[in-house]
Amino acid sequence: MLPVQPAQADDDYLKMLESEASDLKLDQSGQIDEKASEHEEDDKDGFAKANWKWDGELDGDTLPKGLAEDEFAALIKQHFYGTYVFFRKLNANDRRTVYYHYKKSPKPDLNDVRKDILSLLKQQ
Repeated sequence: MLPVQPAQADDDYLKMLESEASDLKLDQSGQIDEKASEHEEDDKDGFAKANWKWDGELDGDTLPKGLAEDEFAALIKQHFYGTYVFFRKLNANDRRTVYYHYKKSPKPDLNDVRKDILSLLKQQ
């Protein structure tokens, strides 16, 4: 007999995605208006380092070590926007927890960051 829980987890994930999609602004052609969405988002979060860009290469799901907390948020925002959308929903303490786990990991992995974020979101 198959467990029912994975379907419930998929439902929760889809609901979170739908909620995030409702915050996006579209231009006249139906494409995401990145400038309108970015400015609104920047006003809301304030924890991703403004105008900071990661210039290095990313190796799959391995994250670079040694980023400051605001640089970590900016990297996630720039390269893994779907993950960032959920990260910014966390309260400040939970965001610091995700960053702490990233900082302490000998080989920071995006999948571990994602698991942390989703686990903390479910506790809210």
